[in-house]
Amino acid sequence: MPVTDVFDFLREHPLLRGVPDFELQIVARLIEPVSISDGEPLLVEGDASTDCFFIHTGSVQVSSRNLVGNTLLLAELGPGSLVGEMGLLQNERRSASVAAIHDVVALRLERQSFELLAKVSPLFHESLLYTVRIRMLHRKLRKATIWSVIPDAELRGLAEVITTRKVAKGETILEMGERADQFFMVSSGRFEARRKGRKKSLLLEGDFFGEELLLADVPSEYTLKAFEDSELMVLGKEEFLSILGCYAPIQKQFFEIIRIRHPHALPKLANELRIEQQLTVDTVAAFVPKARERWVDSLLWLGGGFLLLSLLALFLHNQVLHVVTLLAGGLVGPVTFVAYMRDHQLLGIKQMQVSLLFAASGIFAVPVAFLLERVWFMNNAVSTIDYSQLVAPLAISLIEEGAKLVICFLFARPKRMPFLMDALVFGAAAGMGFAAIESMLYGWSHLEQASSQGMLSMLWIRALLSPFGHGAWTAIGAAGVWLIVSALRPRVQSSDKRAWKVFGAALLVLIVITLHALWDFQFGSSMVTVGVMAAIACMDVVLLFILIRAGRKEELHSFTTMNPYVQEQLLHNVPEDTAAGELYCGSCGSASPRSARYCARCGHALRV
Repeated sequence: MPVTDVFDFLREHPLLRGVPDFELQIVARLIEPVSISDGEPLLVEGDASTDCFFIHTGSVQVSSRNLVGNTLLLAELGPGSLVGEMGLLQNERRSASVAAIHDVVALRLERQSFELLAKVSPLFHESLLYTVRIRMLHRKLRKATIWSVIPDAELRGLAEVITTRKVAKGETILEMGERADQFFMVSSGRFEARRKGRKKSLLLEGDFFGEELLLADVPSEYTLKAFEDSELMVLGKEEFLSILGCYAPIQKQFFEIIRIRHPHALPKLANELRIEQQLTVDTVAAFVPKARERWVDSLLWLGGGFLLLSLLALFLHNQVLHVVTLLAGGLVGPVTFVAYMRDHQLLGIKQMQVSLLFAASGIFAVPVAFLLERVWFMNNAVSTIDYSQLVAPLAISLIEEGAKLVICFLFARPKRMPFLMDALVFGAAAGMGFAAIESMLYGWSHLEQASSQGMLSMLWIRALLSPFGHGAWTAIGAAGVWLIVSALRPRVQSSDKRAWKVFGAALLVLIVITLHALWDFQFGSSMVTVGVMAAIACMDVVLLFILIRAGRKEELHSFTTMNPYVQEQLLHNVPEDTAAGELYCGSCGSASPRSARYCARCGHALRV
């Protein structure tokens, strides 16, 4: 491109009006024209900032990675636009990538040329400072994808009304009991929320706070301090409420956040804004994605190991090998079933929590149930259990299911179970921990009688039947208790709905106790016993299927409300980061699908 054409382009550019021609001629000689083919990158996010570009002909798309590694479209720019100047002004690496749409001719300014233009044209420099500020806020708002459904042009308007606030380490932003009329977003740094002197949560880039103060007009429940030198983006109450009024997905998103973080504020919020229908959970209309199948790995590894150990135990009469086989046989069915239940969770619980509950149920619930059963026998002057009388199986059912559920809700308190699927998984873990230890004890009694074949037969039968016994019953019973607890929580729901929840919960618990009692009952005929057990297994499967489906729909509702889908109109997609199968929340530790941006359990921003 001739220097005269470059000079004419600079002379006509709005940002360079008033610059003396001789200065523009110097810059024009320093500028290097560059041709970029369709899809070719002009700038790459993360590279060193050494130059910038005027777009002479053609168009480019500006994109950036958000906190979870997904590519966001920031802008589509045409002739006359300037890209790459942000890194030069702030002496930072590229904050975005720029790719050509079709063929593009750009004018490359090295740092020296750029600084010369900024020096000779105060208008150019001041305009760039303003533009860079808006672009920077716009990029941060796009990365904080709570605003993802707002059209780009309107999001730029939001960037113009947002203010930034530098915060020094140790500075208090909000005191407990204080009221506020601003919404805060963390731009950089870390903030610590404390309640009554105890750490509640840590807020990082992408997180926000103050929504309940504006929506429900309640005082702050926590004190918020800067953990290090940080920066906040601040939005006034009027602007915040105006956005919620204009965009229904964002309104639902914040109502869901209130439900997660401040459920006690829901009734007041509903009364003031009359939003009862928007706060109820729709468990019908959502499409439920396919469950994971990692439980198959557990089945293959544990089942294969148990099979190998069983064969060795039959031919090698070794006491240590028998004990190892006993442990493997007691765990294969329970561990596989719990893995199966966890695979059906959309929003996964920490593996450590599930494992601790599994162990706790075996360690505590089994001896507690044993002692209570002995007390019951002593009080009723019974030396042996007569399973042909329904009273004994019914009493054992009440004792064992009660012991498992008490342990379940002691180790996994209702506050840790915001979703029905949580109760099902925790219940399955409690039931299967009980079943594992029970199987090992039965197997040990055979070993004491020097009957390895009897031990193996018993372990294989219990491994196959355990998912239809303790695991299913306690999962269903935990779901019933969860329904009662959820009915008592402060939610926006009618008294009729509460009554139906309590009725359904009582029915589930009654069904579980009845099924457990019938499973243990001796009918006198082996054919009848097998038929009853098959019928119970079918009922367990049907009930679990219904509850799992309802639980997954509830999780999906919360997930999609917190993470509304937005199609990025990128013509040349950048490969996404798919190294990990799930995202783990740094605040509560739960797992979310890769498409998530905010945790549907605690409302905190997710990060790779």
